[in-house]
Amino acid sequence: MSYRSELLISACLLAGLMQAAAASDLPRKRYEIRVEETGTRLGRVAIRSSLPLNRRYAELDEAERALIRAEYEGMPAADEPPFPAQGLLPIFNAIQDGMDKLFPSGAMTVVADVDSEGKVRHVDVFGDVQPEFARFSSAVLMVTPFKPGFCGGKPCNMQYVLRMQFSKI
Repeated sequence: MSYRSELLISACLLAGLMQAAAASDLPRKRYEIRVEETGTRLGRVAIRSSLPLNRRYAELDEAERALIRAEYEGMPAADEPPFPAQGLLPIFNAIQDGMDKLFPSGAMTVVADVDSEGKVRHVDVFGDVQPEFARFSSAVLMVTPFKPGFCGGKPCNMQYVLRMQFSKI
């Protein structure tokens, strides 16, 4: 084997190791928030998501991004929807705090208008949860920074939709 072939193989192995190391820098995917409960060390699941709560949009795998994109009918393949800049965990931690105080039940859809800078300009809440909890959830999204949506490779205004179902336990 020539020196050039060995160098190429070494470079490929190094690139693969660097990619594997970068992937392992991400925290283990977290799909639920648990709260302490008397009588068990595991606690109970307070919030469960089909997406990892502790990942930013860039850290999601292609299948997870496809779940998000499925909410946007007719979105071109090159476009991206807005997504909370720090991932879903800060939003759901705040929602959990509100759940502990306001005890919501029912279904709720929160629609945030996110501008091209990732700022939420307006929030609408639909559903049958208590009005106090709807206002609380709206305030949580209003202060959440977002990765803006991308249309044709440029940041654009787009809506972010968050659906939640609450049940009394």
